[in-house]
Amino acid sequence: MVSIESYISRCVSEGAFPGAAWAVGGKEKILEQGFRGVLGGNLGPVGPDTIYDIASLTKIFVTLGLMRQFEEGLFRLEDTLGFFLPYFSGNPKGDITIRELLTHTSALHDLPRLYRLAPNREELLEAISLSPLRRDSGTRVEYTCEGFILLGEIMAAIDGAPLDTIIRERVLWPLGMRDTCYRPPPSLLERIAPTEDSKSRGLIRGEVHDGKAWAMGGVSGNAGLFSTAADLAKLASRVLAKGWEADGWGEGGAFLRPATIRMTVKNYSPGMGANRGLGWLLAGKGGPGGDLMTEGSFGHTGFTGTSIWIDPEQGLYGVLLSNRIHPDRNNGKIFRCRQIFHNLMILNYGK
Repeated sequence: MVSIESYISRCVSEGAFPGAAWAVGGKEKILEQGFRGVLGGNLGPVGPDTIYDIASLTKIFVTLGLMRQFEEGLFRLEDTLGFFLPYFSGNPKGDITIRELLTHTSALHDLPRLYRLAPNREELLEAISLSPLRRDSGTRVEYTCEGFILLGEIMAAIDGAPLDTIIRERVLWPLGMRDTCYRPPPSLLERIAPTEDSKSRGLIRGEVHDGKAWAMGGVSGNAGLFSTAADLAKLASRVLAKGWEADGWGEGGAFLRPATIRMTVKNYSPGMGANRGLGWLLAGKGGPGGDLMTEGSFGHTGFTGTSIWIDPEQGLYGVLLSNRIHPDRNNGKIFRCRQIFHNLMILNYGK
């Protein structure tokens, strides 16, 4: 049997990424964790505490934070943008629901270069409000960061607090995730893997790579969090262990009820081109979960080369963090590597 360690070493040698850290675990403990390669250039080796820009894995944290608000009766899935954000009142987008935003089935378009036209938070939010609507709303999945940017704004409006404070207090602290944060301080810089060597921004290290989250000041619902494999393993293990049991989960008491967790991983978009839960991507043919994950598995990926995948039936989760866009984004080897990583996870530890 090929080991995960040897496979990640091969990925490094073949140029899929400069380095990576990973963790595979079950309900009660980590089964394997490791790290290989370098941060990039002459910055030194990856270590057990290397911090990565996790990009769109941030959307998972927004989902979990929203679900904590949901359990407090602060919103329902069919509540609308216009209900919480006054500047969408009278705008056709004001009727978009939280459920549609979470499942990427709303009328919003993905606007990949939006941050170049709207380089700060106020202008970016205004540009989203003025952007054209899709005509096939509710019938097709179109993955957008715009939807989760707005979900972050809804969370802030509900709690009357900044998004980074909400994520820290509602998600990170209850799960004991001490190495996960928005806008990491300079004291952590030596632990952070760089991302792209950008023509416009230079070498990006310690600040968010995603252009829209960067325009939002580094704190956004679509991207912006930095984390370690060990921290993400804490989240994955809690979902795996407690999502299907009678009690809650999290340090010091309940976090989310199992019924709420199960609600997030239902398929809300059958026949719409992708299987989407609330925030989560669900298993599907050719997806990042690989060939051996069961139908009920779910996870998420990040543009920078990150992923998390959870399979309740197998009783396993896998976290893979890399900076595959260093020194530039023209490297798609991660997509195949990610699928084989998950295959090997099941082959080495599955039922």
